[in-house]
Amino acid sequence: MLIRGEAELPATAAASRFKVYANPQERVRLPTLGRLRADSVWEALAGARGEPAEGGSLSQTELGRVLWAAAGLIDTRQRTHLVPGDASGLEAYVFVHAVRELSPGHYHYDAREHTLEQLGCGDGRARVAATLLDRADLEAFAATLVLTAVPARLVAAHGARAYRLLTLEAGAAAQAAVVAATALGLTGCLVAAFYDTELAALLELDPSLEPPLAVVLLGR
Repeated sequence: MLIRGEAELPATAAASRFKVYANPQERVRLPTLGRLRADSVWEALAGARGEPAEGGSLSQTELGRVLWAAAGLIDTRQRTHLVPGDASGLEAYVFVHAVRELSPGHYHYDAREHTLEQLGCGDGRARVAATLLDRADLEAFAATLVLTAVPARLVAAHGARAYRLLTLEAGAAAQAAVVAATALGLTGCLVAAFYDTELAALLELDPSLEPPLAVVLLGR
């Protein structure tokens, strides 16, 4: 919490605006977005969300659209979700459980190229479920989206307020993912309660440098 008159965190060097994995196991270019209906947002906002998944796989196009809605780029700088600071501090990862023509494993989403960078193999449903407090049964869900924060991108400019900006941004990105899923006829469930260090470990992240902030389960 920032109180008037208190010293903010010392300034540090700002981190890169985008995370890059130099040697992923594989790079998968997601299908192009195609034509997006402008009026579908009203139906999606009024639609039910958080419904349990009934089972079934997602297509690459469906996953790509949800990822773009949550963490994509409209142009070379502007994110699809609302960014309360002067730069985005979020990264997006996805655990693929059942996505057609996509190997199970965990991936990093490269917003600039609209590609997935594969970082690990295998269906990690049981391991992911063990880190979640709200919803432990992932059998019917096809993918798990994890939004993480990179505080170093904002601390240099905003000090202690950077953490408030990051949580606001994560909320905006998570809602965008759920609304996009609803518009596609999918289900998106927000999970806010999880073991931070355990989930970060599955993504091979240092939670002191890049903590997970939100999880969205995606299914049909």
